[in-house]
Amino acid sequence: MKNIFKITKYAMIAVISAIVLGSCMGDLDVIPGDPSIITDQIFKDNPGAYKQNLSKIYAGLSVSGPTDAGSSDIQGLDAGYGQYMRAYWVMQEITTDEALLHWGDAGIPELATGTWNTSNQFIRAMYLRIAYQSRVTSEYLNVTSDEKLNDRGQGSLIPEVKTYRAEARFLRALSYFHAIDLFGGFGFLDENTALGALPVQKTRAELVDYVESELLAIIPDLKEPRTNEYGRVDKAAAWFLLAKLYLNSQVWAGKDRNADCITMCENIINAGYSIADKYDYLFLADNDKNSSADEYIFTIPQDGLHLQAYGCMTFVIQAQTLSDYKGEDVPENIRVECGVGGWNGATTRPELYNKFDVADKRAMFFTHEHSLDITELSSNTKLGYGVTKFRNVTSAGEKGSHVDFVDTDYPLFRLADVYLMYAEAAVRSNGNKAQAVAYVNELRPRAGLSPIAQNDLTQDFILDERARELYWEGWRRQDLIRFGKFTGNSYVWQWKGNTHNGAAILDFRNLYPIPQDQLDMNKNLKQNTGY
Repeated sequence: MKNIFKITKYAMIAVISAIVLGSCMGDLDVIPGDPSIITDQIFKDNPGAYKQNLSKIYAGLSVSGPTDAGSSDIQGLDAGYGQYMRAYWVMQEITTDEALLHWGDAGIPELATGTWNTSNQFIRAMYLRIAYQSRVTSEYLNVTSDEKLNDRGQGSLIPEVKTYRAEARFLRALSYFHAIDLFGGFGFLDENTALGALPVQKTRAELVDYVESELLAIIPDLKEPRTNEYGRVDKAAAWFLLAKLYLNSQVWAGKDRNADCITMCENIINAGYSIADKYDYLFLADNDKNSSADEYIFTIPQDGLHLQAYGCMTFVIQAQTLSDYKGEDVPENIRVECGVGGWNGATTRPELYNKFDVADKRAMFFTHEHSLDITELSSNTKLGYGVTKFRNVTSAGEKGSHVDFVDTDYPLFRLADVYLMYAEAAVRSNGNKAQAVAYVNELRPRAGLSPIAQNDLTQDFILDERARELYWEGWRRQDLIRFGKFTGNSYVWQWKGNTHNGAAILDFRNLYPIPQDQLDMNKNLKQNTGY
């Protein structure tokens, strides 16, 4: 097993599953743990329960249920498409020029073509996952207050638990960050919300202010960069999320915060991280051990033996593994050792492939007997080039620990993204472009490309370079919106707008709708414009 913070499927049976039951009725149906464990005694008898329950919150990004890969902790939510990072990835990637999911499951073609509605099951799953994470975290903060620790005679644990609480608040802020990005306004609750009370909707701008205030408040209590256990957050993770918040602030809150974004990026750059030697090492089964670890700021750990789910990186790798990847005729550097033929689902769209220079080592595509042109929307994955970026093999060529569930950690925050955020913010704010170019040029040798000049550093270049460096990592929709390219007709891609050559979609689709069943259940919520 990996030497990581033990976020395993067994953490899902934590106390919190039972504690949140009373607070979730009305907006979620949560499958409870054993109600008999909702007592102070478990904390008195086992001080390790504080950390165990923190692992439950981390595990919410990785798995979907309390027992095995097929279980779900939200009643009626499928353990596959209803997993947090799977729903997130689908909403951020297959709606863009980077990915196409060829399955015909209800809701997928609509996301692929920009024609989704208020009943889309993936949108609903994402909304519920964000709501559930905020519930779980808020109840954790309730049961770990200084007052309750003192009541249990555990006041000596307050300094240690203060760090746990800061990490929990970060994870809640991350979920609300996703809510801001995807839905705009969202049903809000925190540790001060009464049990059983329905969430009250906060506006997008209010949530931006809340997430910023939370992150700034917890930084003193988080561990210094690169000193926490692998898989747990530290000060650099908070700086990274603040940088993202500030970079998107013009769109999300009508405020130019590019200078603040640059400050957060500088904090991270000066914290001792370094760019991995080889790009492909970042996406392999041992990416927690090879030089990739020095580039990562926050990952979502995966473990094929101990953390099994049909979402997160298992979904990404299995979905991208096409039926024609297997066999000895497939070159070793392309073969994806994950399952028997994988799930045969996801390809790229031609617009992403065409952004790469022929010498760019980041271009990892399977083209043999595949058509770049996706002439129809169908289950035929030979329409579209395969993507081989993520693989369940190590840098030594060894298979992952399990054939169906992967060891490849999800690279959520990494230094390369920080460099590109700095560059974008510098261009937008007329900042230090020479320094921005220097940071971009730190990425070019690894890609096998020559440096760029300062005149090359335009907004169009940055958007394309973000695609080349970060494709399929879950940022593309957000990037396109920030550059004004997701809706409208200034940039189209195949099957945008449900036409082969691409067509405009209306601006209201920069936000997803609040799921209709949530509106019916909670009259505090208001639907986004256009739906």
